[in-house]
Amino acid sequence: MSAPPPPGTDPVDVHLVGIGPGPVDLLTVRASRLIAMSGTVLVDPDPVGPGALGLCPPTALVVDSSELTPAAAAATVREAVDRGDRVVRLYQGDPTHHPDLPAHTRALDDEGICWELVPGIPADAPGVPTPAPHPAPAQQPTPAPLQPAAVPAAVPAAEVSPATAMPGGSPGLILVLGGTGEARRLADLMVTAGLDVVTSLAGKVTRPRLPRGEVRIGGFGGAEGLARWLRENGVSAVIDATDPFSDQISEAAVRAARETGTPLLRLHRPPWSEQPGDEWIRVPDVQTAAHVVRERFRRPMLTVGKQGASAFAGDTRGSYLIRCSEPPPGALPHRYLLVLDRGPFGVDSERTLMSRHRIDVLVTRNSGGATSEAKLAAARDLHIPVVMVGRPEAPTAPETVHSVDDAARWLVERFGSR
Repeated sequence: MSAPPPPGTDPVDVHLVGIGPGPVDLLTVRASRLIAMSGTVLVDPDPVGPGALGLCPPTALVVDSSELTPAAAAATVREAVDRGDRVVRLYQGDPTHHPDLPAHTRALDDEGICWELVPGIPADAPGVPTPAPHPAPAQQPTPAPLQPAAVPAAVPAAEVSPATAMPGGSPGLILVLGGTGEARRLADLMVTAGLDVVTSLAGKVTRPRLPRGEVRIGGFGGAEGLARWLRENGVSAVIDATDPFSDQISEAAVRAARETGTPLLRLHRPPWSEQPGDEWIRVPDVQTAAHVVRERFRRPMLTVGKQGASAFAGDTRGSYLIRCSEPPPGALPHRYLLVLDRGPFGVDSERTLMSRHRIDVLVTRNSGGATSEAKLAAARDLHIPVVMVGRPEAPTAPETVHSVDDAARWLVERFGSR
């Protein structure tokens, strides 16, 4: 994704907006607002029809994108952004169901354009005839109340239904700083409840696992940019559910929330703790871990993320097994095998992997959580020591919880119920 914009600019260059099956009254509130504020609109007029286009300002430039290649469309967006336009691209139904969306977003990335996804109701959901060629699984046209199975045991389903989320109506837009499994589960919970939620992803992963609901990708431009975004979008609450090692994002969230007076909740995953049979070598950072490995081990397994692997570059003696979700940037050790994969992994498969490659040390960050805990159990079973990288000191948030269930309770307590 493109680099964070300088202060004073909108961090999102183009909004990829789903307009639902066509009728204007089935547009989301956010989609209607973005179209009404647009300066340039890219649209395929045939499936989209006149309904949504009627919301465009009379001064807006409407571009027929039906014959444009993804690269040509991205160039058109770049021209519009450079002249200061707010840009939207309209998709029939929900853009995540459009087969060309990956090609479109890759072209935007290549142009250095920061984009945001604004989902719409799937085209065939309300049973309205539509010429859209890419139907989605049928849904109801309005959000259904949260089903009991999806609600934390201590939170009655009625308390988080759309009708009772807040006395007098919806609590407004809630921003989730995401990128973790907890953030995805929380977004799913809130979307099912009919709440207006946007999940922000930093853009460090090329193909992230997208949560349900609206998604924006790219940096805000630090605390000042985030504060500006909170004000411009009328955000009523921020939930920081980022990785425990994303300390800069968390610090920006604390500062922006304080500056704007926005309620902030930190969803902080508990760290792992040593179990009987573990042999942990605790280190404060990845650089220290690299020093320990070079001095004491020869067949390390690295699970420190794609950014952390470069700290081990220059080691000419070790034979490394490096596992991460995407190819790591920068230099790497002299001898290594790169495994591109993402969890969750089972204990048996982790044990087999370590045995097959004769691993003599596991190097990992103390991310916590059950998703990647199996590697610790496998190392314990095989009597393999673990070089455990400690977390950075977390900024002090006004309120902190340690589970998705507790975050859901916080929402109910914060916004009330009837």
